[in-house]
Amino acid sequence: MPVVVFILFVVLALAVLMVVSYFSVSLFLKVFRTLAQAIFGSEHLQTGAVPASVRRSLREARTYAQKIRLTVSQHPDGPVRDRLGMTIKPVDEWLTNLSRLEQALGKMYAQCNLTRELRQINFEIEQLHRQLLNAEADELGSIRALMSSKQKHKEALRQLQLFQTQAERRIQKIASDLGATHAEMLLISARGKFNDSRLQRLDEDLREQVTGLRDMLSAMDEMGYSRVY
Repeated sequence: MPVVVFILFVVLALAVLMVVSYFSVSLFLKVFRTLAQAIFGSEHLQTGAVPASVRRSLREARTYAQKIRLTVSQHPDGPVRDRLGMTIKPVDEWLTNLSRLEQALGKMYAQCNLTRELRQINFEIEQLHRQLLNAEADELGSIRALMSSKQKHKEALRQLQLFQTQAERRIQKIASDLGATHAEMLLISARGKFNDSRLQRLDEDLREQVTGLRDMLSAMDEMGYSRVY
């Protein structure tokens, strides 16, 4: 009998220790997150919700833009450097817009888990379909009205998911295009001479990147994600 009591005592003590440890860790994480928000701001924490592939493309795009500026700054003074300097004028605006886009994406992904929400809304619609089969006549109207509302909600989520997918592909393309622009500039810098038609194409490419980012920010601004308060 004393052995049983001792075993029960040990089990109870271990359980109490586990509970205390759990709440200690939870409290620590809450305190850490609060301090991090106070020091770095919530927008830096929100970017963690952005998929790794998108964060990687954003990082590559920013790196290439910085390398483009560095390539020009390291080129010897002269006509080539002056012409390259004219080409990269949009880069500063582009980098500013990229930072805004990164924060906007962080907000969008942090506020909505589309995969989970779509799964939940589909489940709820299926439940309503089953309820219709057994519903009384006076219940049909309310069930159908609710189902219609759920369908609209589902369509809105699908449109947002489509926007996310298009934004992700566009960001990947931007990173790839900037990599190509950087390679072109390295080639021009190495040769020490430039071809007007090639530089005009680079001018157009960079302007296109700036315009593309503006369009994305405009679309996200309409949804309330890219506004700066």
